[in-house]
Amino acid sequence: MSTQAERRKEQQGLLSRIDRQNWHLWLLSFCVIICLALAIASFFYPVIRWHVDRLEIAYGILPQLIVGLLTMVLLCVIYITLKQRELNEVRNFLIATNLEARRLREELPHDALTGALDRRALPDVMKREVTWVDRYRVPLSLLLFNVRGFRAINAAQGNLAGDEILKVLAQSIEATARQTDTILRYGPDRFLCFLPRTDHIGAAAFARRVNEACRRHPRLQEIALSFGITEYNAGGNADLILAQVERDLSRSASPSAPSQALPTAARAR
Repeated sequence: MSTQAERRKEQQGLLSRIDRQNWHLWLLSFCVIICLALAIASFFYPVIRWHVDRLEIAYGILPQLIVGLLTMVLLCVIYITLKQRELNEVRNFLIATNLEARRLREELPHDALTGALDRRALPDVMKREVTWVDRYRVPLSLLLFNVRGFRAINAAQGNLAGDEILKVLAQSIEATARQTDTILRYGPDRFLCFLPRTDHIGAAAFARRVNEACRRHPRLQEIALSFGITEYNAGGNADLILAQVERDLSRSASPSAPSQALPTAARAR
């Protein structure tokens, strides 16, 4: 419950920041209107008194000043319009993905052991995430990782101990993820994370946070994780991203790779 409350609080905080940015844009628009009104008044009513009886205006340069002023106002209006559209798209994206994530978590099959989504849900999750990326032009990162030497753990400590490790690991990932992230059990010892609005740098930071959560938990301190990361952008080839993240995981899990090392980015094109 505390994790869900923290996610709702994070979501509300992000929406509040978007609302504040909206108000800042409206304030900027108001300031531009006031400055334009004052400038026009100073141009066309030179008898306005400041500290002298009469303000002299060089009418020879008045057209150039007006054109320059209107150009600045036009550029400002374009900037405000684009930023307003961008903020509205982000807000709509957050609300839509949040509602869709809740619906899918209720409807899609879950893994009985870990509580994460089952691999059978992968086609629906993939279709949803790619659709959001192509519609809103935001990045999407896939993070795939497994437990190194998991078979050896099962052989040495027993299957029940291995099951407990997987359950605790899934809980740690869920606690680290955002409300819009999706966690899926991809294989016996593999978990696949869909991270919307996240580029490769953000996905690597997420992987580091998972590593830190594992080091803090007594049951997970002895395990080592291997990561694979790939990034999908709007217009990319969605059919390649799973193959690319698996290849990146294979490079990370090779014997020559250092323990818990983060892989190099692979992009779907």
